[in-house]
Amino acid sequence: MVNANQKLGIDTGLKIFIAFIALILLIAAGSGSFFTVDAGEKAVVLTFGEISRTADPGLHIKIPFVQTVKKFNVRVQKATFGRGEGALAEQPVLSAYSFDQQIIESYRLSITWSYDADKIDQVYKYFGTGVSDNIFHTVISPVVQQSTKTILGQYTAVTIVQDRAKLDHSIAQIMEEQLKEYPVKILSIQLEDVNFSKNYESIIEQTAQKKQEVETARNELQKVQIESQKQVAQAEAENKAIKLQADAEAYRITVQAKAEADAIKLKGDALRNNKELVDLTIAEKWDGSVPQTVVASGEGGSSVVPLLNIGKSGSAQGN
Repeated sequence: MVNANQKLGIDTGLKIFIAFIALILLIAAGSGSFFTVDAGEKAVVLTFGEISRTADPGLHIKIPFVQTVKKFNVRVQKATFGRGEGALAEQPVLSAYSFDQQIIESYRLSITWSYDADKIDQVYKYFGTGVSDNIFHTVISPVVQQSTKTILGQYTAVTIVQDRAKLDHSIAQIMEEQLKEYPVKILSIQLEDVNFSKNYESIIEQTAQKKQEVETARNELQKVQIESQKQVAQAEAENKAIKLQADAEAYRITVQAKAEADAIKLKGDALRNNKELVDLTIAEKWDGSVPQTVVASGEGGSSVVPLLNIGKSGSAQGN
């Protein structure tokens, strides 16, 4: 069993150990052994001035007096080139020529960009301290201006005015190509406030208006054509229905006439081949009266001879 003296010794040793650790931590904190990288940042740790590692957001340790830390903002940033609201200080007026040699007196270009967080060590190698200023003046600004002028020179003035999204995409492509060796990312590009001369802008507006009128007329013509096609289709359907109805009626009449003719033929054949049926037919049609005349044949031909009133004579003789 542990006696009281031994227990007291263990407690004392534990307290000394804890105090020693606390003293070390205090010394480390006072000498700058800990550093924090905030969200949206990334750091490069230098050992005697040479890059030894990078550090992500969070709490980290470095060797005092041996290692130093350089932090970089890797958040998305926005920059505007040219004159106007949001433009960088002391930016010159940006100008260019279109493909059809129309003067673009001024324009603005807004971009969003960021450092490549996975290549933050290269950011330090390329630009060292004062990164933001260096990267704008030495890399991004010249590339932006040259790329924009190049692309504007490939499109006509009308296309520049009417198809801005296509221009933005083209400028972004050429910038990505020229910046692919650098640890930066161009996230979006927007060409703004493209200003031609007043006279040419008026011509552009008139051209756009005429184009709209032509498009409207084309749409109206298409509507008329569709309506005409509907009417033609309806008329054809009605004519087809009438023809079908006429064909059906003609067929009905033909069938009925054939049936009647067949019936007459059958009846005639029956009468010719059956004398008793002829007599029966005559008898069925007799109304009970005695004929008043008969046809007599002789050498001189046929003649109609009146019959005596047999019924009346018989009655007179009886009286």
